[in-house]
Amino acid sequence: MGPYSEIGDKTFGISNNTMNPNPESWLTPWVKNPESNKYDLDTWNDAFFSRLKDFVSAASEKGIVVEITIFTSYYSNHQWSVSPFHPKNNIQGIDSISFKQVNTLNNGKLLAIQEKYVRKIVSELNSFGNLFFEIQNEPWADNPQFLEKIAETDTMTHQAKWQRIVEIGNKQSLNWQKKIAAVIADEESQLPNKHLIAQNISNFRNKIENPDPNVSIFNFHYAYPEASAQNLGLGKVIGLDETGFMPHQDIHYRSQAWKMLLAGSALYNNLDYSFTVGSEDGSNAIDAGTPGWGGVEYRKQVKIMKDFVENLDFIRMKPDNSILKTVQGTVAYYQVLTEPGKQVAIYMEKADGATVQLTISDGEYRMEWLNPNTGFIQKTGKVVVTGGKTELPCPDWAEDLVLKMVR
Repeated sequence: MGPYSEIGDKTFGISNNTMNPNPESWLTPWVKNPESNKYDLDTWNDAFFSRLKDFVSAASEKGIVVEITIFTSYYSNHQWSVSPFHPKNNIQGIDSISFKQVNTLNNGKLLAIQEKYVRKIVSELNSFGNLFFEIQNEPWADNPQFLEKIAETDTMTHQAKWQRIVEIGNKQSLNWQKKIAAVIADEESQLPNKHLIAQNISNFRNKIENPDPNVSIFNFHYAYPEASAQNLGLGKVIGLDETGFMPHQDIHYRSQAWKMLLAGSALYNNLDYSFTVGSEDGSNAIDAGTPGWGGVEYRKQVKIMKDFVENLDFIRMKPDNSILKTVQGTVAYYQVLTEPGKQVAIYMEKADGATVQLTISDGEYRMEWLNPNTGFIQKTGKVVVTGGKTELPCPDWAEDLVLKMVR
């Protein structure tokens, strides 16, 4: 929201990076003296908060929920060097610290400034209903704790070494995140409205232990379905909160979204690089070097998925891949979401000459096969299940398909 930008930096290879403003155009929560070129972290910039509230208000009118990410990792000395929190950029006389100390409790005088900033953001936005607060983006980037190495065989889709390891924020990071969540909750305890708090857990997956009771949304980046399935017992929202770093083909991003939602996730958030300054309608052509995907055609596919899920009574459904077995041909991947005896939703990838067997309750079901690329319902019918099992031949589509059965 305020203390971070990627001014003059090309670390992530993002063309038309909306987080890389012209230095003189960067609007932050704090007033900047044009002569000294330094921020006063005790004086709020009214123009920033006016624009912020206008943005959230415009989003509300369009039915859009805004994720307010209050802090982020800095990743390198470059991003830290341009931050208003950096000692050389403000008049507060903040201690000289490493960027890895910024989002820890070992950050000297900065902690009190961070708390004041959090309370200001929270209080300014309290009247809005269309937002939630995320504590920090990618805390493991600056303060990592290694968890596991992923046995990834698909090196065409996941080419980088970091795509094969799981890290979370270390103890210093987690203690600071807990402090910030407590500050948000405390500030809202004195205000009329309460908002959900999100915590960014890790890339890919991780079974969450000892969750912070102030946190209601647990976000993963580039998430695998097990990130959701492993954590449904928490009774909280699990989110696929960032996408990218895969080849520029709809199928990679579409399948990632479908798999996660049918594994019980409640949030899908695609980094869509077709939205840029000058192309605010999302029409910018994404070049080959940009590490993510989106665009008009892909968003149509996301809407197909959204409409499908919202036409299910999904709150009552849980993931259960055990009810499906391939009895003929092959299915590269499948994910099942079901309410036993009532409704089933299945996403399948690369079903080649496949017939699948479902173990479900006896009864009469309405069946639909959906093409998630085009949105066409290409096959419908009635299925009568007896003996607790039924076999269904899969339509022969090139990439993926979705099956819906409602009793």
